[in-house]
Amino acid sequence: MTALPITAQALRRRRVGLFGWAAGLATTVGLVVVSFPAVRGDQSLDDAMNNIPPGVRALLGLQDGGISSPVGYLNSQLLTNMLPILLLVFGVGMAAWSIAGDEARGTLELTLSTPIGRARLATERGVALVAAVGALTLVAGTVLVALAPAAGLDKGLSGIRLLAACAIAALAALTFAALAFAIGAATGSRPAAIAGATSTAAGGYVVEGLARTVSPLRPVAEVIPWHWLISDGPLLRGITVENAGLPTLVTVVLLVAGIGLFTRRDLR
Repeated sequence: MTALPITAQALRRRRVGLFGWAAGLATTVGLVVVSFPAVRGDQSLDDAMNNIPPGVRALLGLQDGGISSPVGYLNSQLLTNMLPILLLVFGVGMAAWSIAGDEARGTLELTLSTPIGRARLATERGVALVAAVGALTLVAGTVLVALAPAAGLDKGLSGIRLLAACAIAALAALTFAALAFAIGAATGSRPAAIAGATSTAAGGYVVEGLARTVSPLRPVAEVIPWHWLISDGPLLRGITVENAGLPTLVTVVLLVAGIGLFTRRDLR
C-alpha cells in the first residue's frame, strides 16, 4: 500500500490529461528550441526589438540579451512567458479540481466517508498538484537540455542551468495554482477558484509590464510572482531568493491556508 494513497489516486485519475499535457509540452518546447537557428545572430532583429518599449521588452524576457542570443531567445520565447503560462493553465485547472471540482461532482463525500480525514485529503491533493506540475516541468527541461546542443542554445548554458530555469518558471506558475487551490478549498466553487487565480495572474502580468514606465506601480510589482521571475532571470543569475525562495514560500503558505480553510468549512 502506498504511503500517499490519495495522492496516488489523484494522479491516476488525472493520468490521461497529464500524459496529453506532457506530449504537448514536449512538442512545444521542441519546436521552440529547433527554431533558434532561424534567428541566431540576426542583428537586424535585435535592432528592431530595441525599439520596443521597456515594459514590453521586460515581459518578453529581453532585458538580458537580444533575441538572437541563446539567453535572450530562451527567455523571450519560453522561460518567462510560454512555459510558465502553460504550467499555470494546467496547474490552476488541477488545483480547482483537487477539492472544489470533486466536491461539485459529489465524489468528495465518498472519499471523506473513509477514515481519511479532511486535513490529510487536502494535504495529499496539494502534494499531487505539486507532483504533477513537477513532472511536466521535468519533461520540458529534459527536452530542452536534450535538443539545446543541436540548435546551438548551449553556448554558455549548462544543462543544470537550463533545468534550473525551467524549475523557476514552474515555481512562478505554482504560486497561482496554489491560489486556485486555496480559493477552491475555502469556497467549494471550481469557477471561483479558476476565475480568482487566472484574473490575479493576468492582472499581475499587466502590472509588471506597466511598472517599468509607471513608477507608482513599482512597489506593487515587487510582490508579484511575475516580477520575481522576470526581473531575476534564472539563465544568467541562477537560483536566487527572489526567483525561487519567494514563490516557494508563497506556494506553501497558500497550500497550508487552503488546507486549514477546508478543514473548518461546513460541507453541505
